[in-house]
Amino acid sequence: MKIRFTTLFLLVLLCQTAQSATPPFFRLEVTTNKWSYGNRDSFLNGIVQKTVLEQLDSIYKKTPGSYEFHYSKETNSLKVFIHCSFDFYTVVNGKLIKDYQFQNRGYTCGSSLFLKEGNYYLVGGRGFWTHHLDLFRFDSQAGSWEFTQTKNQALDYFPLGVFHSEKGTTALFGEYSNPRIPRLEKETQGFFLDWKLKTWLPIKLETGELNLSEIITSNPSYFLETQDYGLLVSNTQLPNLGWIVWVLVEKASGKLFLYEGPKSLEAINSPYKEVIENKFIYFEYNDDSNTEGKELTIDLEEVRQKSKEIGQITYLENPIEPENSSDKILVPGLFIGIFLLLGGVTGWWYVNRQKKSLPESLEEDEKEDETLLDKLLEHDGKKITTEEFDKILGIHEITNFDSKRIKRARLIKEINLRYEEKKGMGLITRIKNPEDKRFVYYKITF
Repeated sequence: MKIRFTTLFLLVLLCQTAQSATPPFFRLEVTTNKWSYGNRDSFLNGIVQKTVLEQLDSIYKKTPGSYEFHYSKETNSLKVFIHCSFDFYTVVNGKLIKDYQFQNRGYTCGSSLFLKEGNYYLVGGRGFWTHHLDLFRFDSQAGSWEFTQTKNQALDYFPLGVFHSEKGTTALFGEYSNPRIPRLEKETQGFFLDWKLKTWLPIKLETGELNLSEIITSNPSYFLETQDYGLLVSNTQLPNLGWIVWVLVEKASGKLFLYEGPKSLEAINSPYKEVIENKFIYFEYNDDSNTEGKELTIDLEEVRQKSKEIGQITYLENPIEPENSSDKILVPGLFIGIFLLLGGVTGWWYVNRQKKSLPESLEEDEKEDETLLDKLLEHDGKKITTEEFDKILGIHEITNFDSKRIKRARLIKEINLRYEEKKGMGLITRIKNPEDKRFVYYKITF
């Protein structure tokens, strides 16, 4: 009898250990003031109270943006990271305690916050002048974020999405941006940070006949992370795949799944994004005042059951040499030296001409951006039809529907990214026509 009881006890203990192998995932991202659209008094099963959000709104009234909450059940601690800054808080008994003790602002728009081995980290980010994949650890004693050096880090790179597992961090797709060079390129695959080696390694997404890389990098795309999954969402409008594509990433195995059920993009523009384990809760609104709508839930466990496997993320073993390695610098440098020596005055004139043309081209781009921004701000708070919006963007004369749609989507994404880098929030919002949801309006919110 004692043996049976002991065996049963061990089985129960093993089951509990297996279930708790992956810590429960509690995340909440809200936008200043707009979180109130859902008329909720709390989030994350009562862990985040309305009063805490009101405190943050008061603090960041002049610099509105987004707040990201992380709750750790193991330590019973609630943290808040303020995007596009280094501000970091602990919530104790409904009050904010500021952990970050300095006033620096960094390139931390879109950074991924995660807890590893008892420490909080940030990875990746973007700002007005740079994209990066830097890793920062929060030093609680010093009250500061400390740079953590990694090997083979890609320069000027900001990923589309990041997810974390026991082995390390996976960064998917994204782009390289550095206006000083200038540089603007797409990343067609991604990288993996081996946590033990602190080394970035390349990855490859193998999806057979489905060119996932082409889909994601050529269309407005987004990424959401839950406890066990990552969700890639792309607004493709491809005839064979539909207007919207959902690809599920199983974090533990790296397997990829294509979901063919009903899909939407509304979760991306939600004023709050709440994740409890593998359930994603968001608020859908579609009227001009943005106050009427409904709360919806996406259960990625159910999505996984209704999806078909299409491929795998392969983690490669050989690192990619960093772009500033001595070999890559030596050869071009030698070539330029010989060229200048042989070219004489012509070479000198050419180099100086190139030096002058770069800032002039950057200034022209900045002037064009400012002109377009001024045009958009003239329509602050208004609902604009697609036809009117295309005229403002200067793409109304494009006759091909698909070309115009792709150009419009790319411009919206670029404008929102640049505006977010300056103001901490997007400028352009898509709103469905309540009378016919196949059509949308565009709203400018200054």
